[in-house]
Amino acid sequence: MPVTEPDTMNASSFAATDGVSTLWPEINGHFLSLRGIPDSLQPQERGQAVYRQILVGFDAITSCELKDLYKFTLCLQQLDKDEIQRPELRQLVAAFQAWVCFDYTAARRQFRQHLRQYPTDVVALFCAHMFDFCTSQTPELMPDLALFDEHIDASHPLYSYYLGIKAFVHVEAGQPQPALKLGLESLRHCPDNIYGIHAVAHALHERECWQELCIFLEQCRAQWIDNAGMRMHVYWHLAIAYEKSEQAERSVETFHEMYALKDSLFAKQDLDAVAFLWRYRLRHPEDRRFDSEWRKLAGLWSGSIGSSMSYFHRLHAALAFAASEQPFLIEKLIAESDGFGLDAATHQTGIAVLQAILDFAHGRYDDCQRRLRDQQSRWDVLGGSRAQRELLPLTLQACEQRRAAARATDAALHA
Repeated sequence: MPVTEPDTMNASSFAATDGVSTLWPEINGHFLSLRGIPDSLQPQERGQAVYRQILVGFDAITSCELKDLYKFTLCLQQLDKDEIQRPELRQLVAAFQAWVCFDYTAARRQFRQHLRQYPTDVVALFCAHMFDFCTSQTPELMPDLALFDEHIDASHPLYSYYLGIKAFVHVEAGQPQPALKLGLESLRHCPDNIYGIHAVAHALHERECWQELCIFLEQCRAQWIDNAGMRMHVYWHLAIAYEKSEQAERSVETFHEMYALKDSLFAKQDLDAVAFLWRYRLRHPEDRRFDSEWRKLAGLWSGSIGSSMSYFHRLHAALAFAASEQPFLIEKLIAESDGFGLDAATHQTGIAVLQAILDFAHGRYDDCQRRLRDQQSRWDVLGGSRAQRELLPLTLQACEQRRAAARATDAALHA
């Protein structure tokens, strides 16, 4: 099947059920491919201007930082009041308004109502999907996907993107095999669909197909290496795959290649760096080659104290503070985490996990293990993907290993 070129789409390619996706078809591919909206695409009428404002603002809200939530709140307040009453915008804007007010139940209801009215609106589906991801409920999209399946087919101009979204939701629902098929099918329609590549990487990760994952990402490198929005995360998948393939030095080289892609020293692109280095540290505790990187990362993550609403981000900050031997910063992180904008269960689990990392930093492995096990059934509320949350069972495993080593040492001393 020929590849769809997102940038050449026009209104005649869409149907009435496509909702907000019909407002400015030429912009959809840029948004869904996570490339950002180029300055060259300037609105020609009021509806396009509103649509562009929303898509540009949406890029910020997924950071889960208070400052960016406030920016998007202002963006929503400044939208053309007449234009947002259009049927294809009204419920979507209402969903965003509920989101920035931390009324997640109302936001999800508005998203779902919109998708029922427009069951092929792939742009709105992606927005709902990212809302679910940010609020730690990624599989919540399953009923909406079932509805879309009744109305969308391969002739739809955004079909590849739809399959990529569907594939990732299936991964997070614990169904990696169908996810792999969906992801590969999405790439058959559009080989440079970065979200499809991303979904395939997660599916192969979940199936522990490490060699296959290395080969896949190396073979399609040209399709993801220039995507500024996702290339560092895809590189992380490649580094992990090499590490799990027992190619430690190759994984380290890949990490350095990944981290060299940061936009600037202070760009907030350090999550994957922490995620790789913590895994490496747990597996190679005597290797101190990354000590200077850990100190730098700790300094960069210190800015998230009090500014991020995501316990997933706070977890990575705590790991950086632990690895750089600055447990006081974990204590400060805990003190600043008051549960604002989060439900009680998420806050309770988040605090317990941060305290577990503090225990780990102090060498209190029994306490760390107990806290992590107590919260194990609720780890998913912290956010991130299943692959990214593997840091927690790996830390739990490291606690047991270090406790066993301590017992062996004690036994030898008293033999």
